[in-house]
Amino acid sequence: MSVHFPVDTAQIVALFLESVFYGIYLATFVGCIKVLIWQNDWLKSFGQINKTMLFAALAMLVFGTLDLAFGLRNNIDAFIRFQGDPEEHFQDLSNWLNVMKMVCYVAQTFIGDAILIYRCFIVYGKNYWIVTLPSLLWLATSACGAMVCYLEVSIGTGALSQSRLKPFITSMLSLTLATTVITTSLIVRRIWKVESKISHFRSGDSSSPLNRVMRILVESGLIYTTTILILFGTYLANSNAILGISDSVVQIIGITFNLIIVNTDAARKSIGSQLDPSQAVVSANGTLPLHMLNIHTEVSVQRHPPDTASSLSASSKRHDALEKPNWSP
Repeated sequence: MSVHFPVDTAQIVALFLESVFYGIYLATFVGCIKVLIWQNDWLKSFGQINKTMLFAALAMLVFGTLDLAFGLRNNIDAFIRFQGDPEEHFQDLSNWLNVMKMVCYVAQTFIGDAILIYRCFIVYGKNYWIVTLPSLLWLATSACGAMVCYLEVSIGTGALSQSRLKPFITSMLSLTLATTVITTSLIVRRIWKVESKISHFRSGDSSSPLNRVMRILVESGLIYTTTILILFGTYLANSNAILGISDSVVQIIGITFNLIIVNTDAARKSIGSQLDPSQAVVSANGTLPLHMLNIHTEVSVQRHPPDTASSLSASSKRHDALEKPNWSP
């Protein structure tokens, strides 16, 4: 028994919600692009730009914009051009607009999960074993999403909850939820281990930029996880509210991606001042390349008096150094 929420009403609410989140997305996108291509009031050189993250940001912009545009066109067709009950138009799952909106959702999920796995891969020093399980989950999610898009083309009139689609949609939601939780937990665990090692080298009572990064990742992960759980719940309840939630998720994926880059850039700018200069040498060739989360500072901790730091930096391999992960925006 489905919750009473007419599909035509749900489509209008979905368009409104997605428009709100799209506005938020655009605001965060501007900050994200500024971090990726701008440095010290000048454009970065081509070699300095993180091309993986820039491509992902632009791809998310394309799919987020297309999803909103398809939603607007779908409403115009149903309420203005369609000769009949708008509900009949919206229930035609094989309509190219409905199919393309599903393609945008799957593509946005594909990119978001891929970038999360990539972050985890770099944070753990490009360790393939660490991301083996998340990568398999990601591939399975993509396969389920592709099947949903394929079935929609030929399914005709109906609802997303019908038997042919339900196994693939529930699997897709479950797998992307598992991927997000596992990869976010692995990244936070890695950063926490680093923070616990360098905390006693921090000067004064200043707050840790690594703690800020952990908080950013946890908050972003919770935002996405919560929306997926709500989406899953509305789908299992056979409620048309899934339309508004799924449209919002397309934009929320991009929002969380942008927020991580913008906020970790702020952490990058403050990380140098958080370390005691008498005990830590910050250089461009040390042992802590933090380029995965846009923290490009590298730190090599020297357990020697500050007056000998320069002579020791040339032979840093002979001294104790903290094990650090690789990060990037």
